[in-house]
Amino acid sequence: MNVAYIHLESVDSTNTWAKENHSHFDLDELTCITTSEQTAGRGRFNRRWISPKGVNLHISYFFKVEKGVTLNNLSQLLCLSVVKLACEHHLSPKIKWPNDILVNGKKISGVLCEIVELKESAYGVIAGIGININMSQEDLSLIDEPASSFLNETGKLFPLKPLLTLLSELFVKDLTLYLRKGFAPFYQTYNSFLTQKGKKITLSEGETLFKGLFHSMNRDGTLNLLLDSGEIKTFSTADTLF
Repeated sequence: MNVAYIHLESVDSTNTWAKENHSHFDLDELTCITTSEQTAGRGRFNRRWISPKGVNLHISYFFKVEKGVTLNNLSQLLCLSVVKLACEHHLSPKIKWPNDILVNGKKISGVLCEIVELKESAYGVIAGIGININMSQEDLSLIDEPASSFLNETGKLFPLKPLLTLLSELFVKDLTLYLRKGFAPFYQTYNSFLTQKGKKITLSEGETLFKGLFHSMNRDGTLNLLLDSGEIKTFSTADTLF
């Protein structure tokens, strides 16, 4: 799968830009949109993503899939590619189910995936990712949850382009396998990076909160929560709260 790169100096959101401009993309390629600055970056549940100009990676991957292809694990797949990137640079990442990446208990990256209609037989998939790379502790302190960066963890500044290139290589490799074989080849690796297993957690599903024990993760990527009543409730998507 060939990767076509588009870089923008400033944009409201790379996901939004991809939605508005995908008709100009070559749908036989994976298009990678990056920007130096997002003025209205957002995460899951429409949360604002704080990121100063020029220090982090803001990426949206756009590609075409035929309708009927299962995409339930796409955010987990991209999350795992980021975990591999972090490991390559001597960090020790963990995954907070379903797709937040933590280092030393602090968020370093998050994923937001969306789908647009292309034609009767195909979808356009937008896989958005933000990774804190050279963000200072001063700026990290402005975020409303514990957050970190490659710089904060290692004390080193990182050139962004090599990180982008490696992440794209990892994601293309994983995506190619996923489209052929689903989540099964990734289950064990993803499961090994999960944090909070066996611990009390709270899941937010819309306005409803569910409290219980993180019992296990199924091979399809869904989470089993052991409620106080003894019932096991399975979640395919939710926000995991500490």
